[in-house]
Amino acid sequence: MDLGLRKTKKNKRVNVNTSKFQEGFIEKRKAEITLTSDDEESLRSLTKSEKSNEKNRDNVFENKSINQLIIYFSIPAILSLVLESLSTMIDTAFAGHLGQISGDALSAMGILGPILSLLVAAQLIFGVSTGIIIAKRIGENNEEKINSTFKVGVYSSLIFSSIISLAIFITQNQLLYIIGATGNVRILAKQYLNIAILFNIFSSVGYTLVNNIRAFGYPKIEIVIVILSTIINIILNILFTFVFNMGIIGIGLATLVGEISYVVFAIIFLIKKDLWMKKTNLCSKEVKSILILLIKIGFVQFLMQSLNSLNGFTVNKVLINYGEALYIGAWTICNSVYMMLLLPLIGFTEGIQSVIAYYQGSHNEEKKKIIKSKTMKYSLAYALITTCIVCILSKDIIQIFTFDSNITHLAINITRIMLIGFPCMGIIYTLVTFMQVSGQEENASKLELVRQVFLFTPLCIILPILISKFNITNIEPGLGVFFAMPISNIISLFFYVIPRGR
Repeated sequence: MDLGLRKTKKNKRVNVNTSKFQEGFIEKRKAEITLTSDDEESLRSLTKSEKSNEKNRDNVFENKSINQLIIYFSIPAILSLVLESLSTMIDTAFAGHLGQISGDALSAMGILGPILSLLVAAQLIFGVSTGIIIAKRIGENNEEKINSTFKVGVYSSLIFSSIISLAIFITQNQLLYIIGATGNVRILAKQYLNIAILFNIFSSVGYTLVNNIRAFGYPKIEIVIVILSTIINIILNILFTFVFNMGIIGIGLATLVGEISYVVFAIIFLIKKDLWMKKTNLCSKEVKSILILLIKIGFVQFLMQSLNSLNGFTVNKVLINYGEALYIGAWTICNSVYMMLLLPLIGFTEGIQSVIAYYQGSHNEEKKKIIKSKTMKYSLAYALITTCIVCILSKDIIQIFTFDSNITHLAINITRIMLIGFPCMGIIYTLVTFMQVSGQEENASKLELVRQVFLFTPLCIILPILISKFNITNIEPGLGVFFAMPISNIISLFFYVIPRGR
């Protein structure tokens, strides 16, 4: 009895000790688990912090001064835009050296100018706006919206440029009739246009991709891409036109291959840097909101370029009405020279757009004001200096395109007339750029409508009539057309831009 009782008590003590041991072990494991969870949480926080610090170290917008950012973004944008636009100038230069048909080939390129300008305008809607919005989203540190904007922008650029090219292909006969192409000039213009509507698609998508590369903080890469595609274009132009004697068709094919390589190089870089669009599902509502925003911003650039196209058409029609066929060839060369001067200004403001957009997204108003002031000064200085240089060296520059003495003499006069109001463009483009990025797209659109529709177009038609009727300073009526450009720039600057700038 006593023995059984002692065994029972002993078993109870063993059970109690076992329970205490188990409870202690469980508490210890809970503490270890809690400690492990805390460590994991700390590790995750540390990893996030390290990633954030690494991202800040790689963020060129934060690591460089304003002057450094202006140089870092604007110089590559200028060089790439100039080189990219050289495709048309290269084509014009080669067309002027096609032997017996060089005169007709130059006229064909000149007559196609408005249509080619329209194709370029179509590229700008999504090419410029996608880069601006991506830079803003980077400022907001919103990776999901960056990817969504990238996808919508690239696909929209592809679809829209394809629609434009198809529309021009279907209506090309009517368009050539409207712009006054006849005879051999019409044949050559049609041959080049059929290829132009193809390389327009690749040019549009490539332009969007390169703008995105700049917005991601790699502006130097766009120089490399454009240089490579331009070199390919020049080499193939030499082979197709001079070696294989393919004429204007060879000129167009060389540009087509150059634009294809432009897209391929951009895609390779984006994939290599893991910047290519990610696979995500976008709802129709999100796509619609992004699309509206892109169109709203890009429409300003589209309007500017499409109005340039309309003005080119107006100039051609007025010159044809006065029976001055020689003027069209000279105008083609002068317009190319003018665009060569304008492109660095456009490239400069486009490069600055990425910086402005970033500070817009990060709400840094102080740096935005500093950049605006510096951009205005640099743009005006560039316009003044280049105007003086080109006026002095106009003969040498014109002879790059042709050695015809009659065309050269006429082109020198036209160039000097057009450059009278060029310094105003430095201020105009700067203000348009800031309006576009800062949500004042409507004001920018109004400015261009005033300058190009309500001033340039009427002046282009009226001035030759007045000069012819009143024999003003013995100026030929054909030259009167070109006075419309400087007059419209000066008037729009003093009566529209300056009051709003204040």
